[in-house]
Amino acid sequence: MHNQDIKGMLETTLEDKQEHVRDYQEFADKIYDSESEIAKMFKHFAEGEALHAVKLKEALDKLV
Repeated sequence: MHNQDIKGMLETTLEDKQEHVRDYQEFADKIYDSESEIAKMFKHFAEGEALHAVKLKEALDKLV
């Protein structure tokens, strides 16, 4: 696989992860009780996706 193909995959996946972070955070924010288990679950999901996004960005930076 060529670097351009890998770069494209990383960029696409990074965009997806960033969108998931926004979605999960928005879901958590819409829940009236921000301390509910469901709100906490969505916050946890957002944090996990953010960590994935950081790793993807690091990998992209190494390719450039």
